[in-house]
Amino acid sequence: MSVATVYSRAITGIDAPVVTIEVHISNGLPSLSIVGMLETAVKESKDRVRSALLNSQFSFPQQRITINLAPADLPKEGGRFDLPIALGILAASGQLPLKSLEGKEFIGELGLTGELRAVKGVLPTILAASKQKHALLLPEDNVAEAALIEDAECFGARHLLDICAHLFGQQLLDIGQASQAIETNLYPDLADVRGQAHARRALEIAAAGSHSILFSGPPGTGKTMLASRLPGILSEMTEQEAVETATVHSISSTGFKPEQWRQRPFRNPHHTASAVAMVGGGSQPRPGEISLAHHGVLFLDELPEFDRKVLEVLREPIESGKITISR
Repeated sequence: MSVATVYSRAITGIDAPVVTIEVHISNGLPSLSIVGMLETAVKESKDRVRSALLNSQFSFPQQRITINLAPADLPKEGGRFDLPIALGILAASGQLPLKSLEGKEFIGELGLTGELRAVKGVLPTILAASKQKHALLLPEDNVAEAALIEDAECFGARHLLDICAHLFGQQLLDIGQASQAIETNLYPDLADVRGQAHARRALEIAAAGSHSILFSGPPGTGKTMLASRLPGILSEMTEQEAVETATVHSISSTGFKPEQWRQRPFRNPHHTASAVAMVGGGSQPRPGEISLAHHGVLFLDELPEFDRKVLEVLREPIESGKITISR
């Protein structure tokens, strides 16, 4: 009996619970089955993993392979489990030493050639892994994002063979380092506004006290221009605020870009946006415009044009600073 255990992490909201990937190889007709409340992309990983291993010059076991992603009641989605599944098969078949997997976690989608492709939700994953004092091995394209977290140990690779060489100790990967070229001030400048002394003063008071502000006036008087300058006069983000904001954006549909680090978000949804688009939700919860504006500015241009239900959903976050979603 050959059993290997590899650790990875799923994404549930802004949390990244650990997923234990158990690979068992036994005698029987050649087959591969994956269990554990899987989404379609995870079920399809068996074909990606098989081709990636063969094209990387590894042998694929011609035996019965059972892969369990535990806990069984935790939904798993996306291609982030391709890499740990492949490593589990290699370890269970004796092509990779089991001890090399200890103290490490893995995420990454595999191409058919063994190439590693970027995944979303890296920041919640590296935060959770660093709390457990585990190193995270992930695609090279995600390293810049993971390295933003201080005291976190992460290694990026472009190919499955690079990961295996690192685990064998033949060619160690470089530890991820945060880019030193990240800009810290890309906001529109309030100095661009000429005149409007009363509006500028109101904007400064709102920024100083973190107040909401309402601009009213005829078209062309500079309301939108003034509002877009508000993030530039807010105080600099603290490390904790930057982590919270980046984590929310990391799990969104657009993902997080390292150049956005310590940038106050400015969200400007169209007036036809629905209530769900504002508050977020879904079977796998995704943040809405209110959450994406966390520690930044939510600008509602043409406020009277928004649907009444959309404006009503703003009541709770304005009063309590939280959003509670029930489905």
